[in-house]
Amino acid sequence: MGALALAVAAPVAYVAGFTVFKLTGRRMPRLTGARFLHTTWTLASSPAWLVGLGLLIGGMVVQSMVLTRIPVSAVVPMYGPVMVVLLLVAITNFRERVTPGELGALAVLVLALLAFAAAGGLLRGTVPAGPAGPWDPHAPLWKVALLIGPSLVFPLWLFVVRDSPVDGRHAKRVTGVAFGLGAGVLVGCAESSGAAVARLLRHDPSAWQAVLRTPHLYIVVVAGLLGAGLAQIGLQRCRLSVVIIMLAVGSKASLWLGGIMVYGQPWPETPRKFALSAVGLVLAAASVFLIPRHEREEPAGEPAAEGAAVPDRSPFAPRRDAWAAPVLPAPVVEPRQAVQPPVPRSAAAMRYAALRDEAAGRGDRA
Repeated sequence: MGALALAVAAPVAYVAGFTVFKLTGRRMPRLTGARFLHTTWTLASSPAWLVGLGLLIGGMVVQSMVLTRIPVSAVVPMYGPVMVVLLLVAITNFRERVTPGELGALAVLVLALLAFAAAGGLLRGTVPAGPAGPWDPHAPLWKVALLIGPSLVFPLWLFVVRDSPVDGRHAKRVTGVAFGLGAGVLVGCAESSGAAVARLLRHDPSAWQAVLRTPHLYIVVVAGLLGAGLAQIGLQRCRLSVVIIMLAVGSKASLWLGGIMVYGQPWPETPRKFALSAVGLVLAAASVFLIPRHEREEPAGEPAAEGAAVPDRSPFAPRRDAWAAPVLPAPVVEPRQAVQPPVPRSAAAMRYAALRDEAAGRGDRA
């Protein structure tokens, strides 16, 4: 039961950390992965954001410890109840409006987690108490590269290309699904490598030299920080419920597949467990298509002190004109003088005017 309690504590720490990210994102200037130095400076100089990052690191450490004790198929379903609590937090604290499609996606995701729970033996209370498989820390480098390479392509595309600040007519529409999945793949990759590190340190906590000779710790740091940064960008612009649900789908699918294909986790032993695991993966993928792809972007707040806006004076702050198109002065248009229509005159008036002009002409010659 101790391992199961830790398995529940890990997603709670994750949700708490991402909730802190959502709160701090409202007081930050607009973040974008295309301006990496500015985003890094803004996040690193925020004490509240560092607290949220500490919660995420704590959840990842607990998750790594759990993965060395019980199978990954039994760890993944622990996120089901937390997703329901998260939805209530988003509705009550952040006043988010949940659409019927999102409720359907959450229901399908819960069914997927129930399928994983049945495959892992949680529904019958038959979780094995021994080691959860090798989590081989000496996995071949080509297998590790096979996991890390594709996991970085999509998030880096989001950082560098998709998240470039283009406003006006050509502005890109915001999607919490992409941010959530991209951050989830990175987090799942970090969790898989973290489990390999925990396997090395389980029997000898002082074996840090062996850990430093493997790529796993560096993968944890790089993928974990990139995942946290991408999640913060998504939480600043999109709703908490959408980003975190998609993050759970991406991270748990990446953890499950990476553990089996790279780190030596056992495949489902029986055809029944294999079928339940396949059903869980299919339902998790189906939940992604029920979430709306685009939504209205939430405005990013500017830091304020005593009611006055405080400009961002960091050395990596972008130019203000980089966020929006330049505002040109309106052209000055002088009003035209009204043209008076000619007044019709009678024949007598016209003869009088002709005689007057003729007399004026004789006077000038004289």
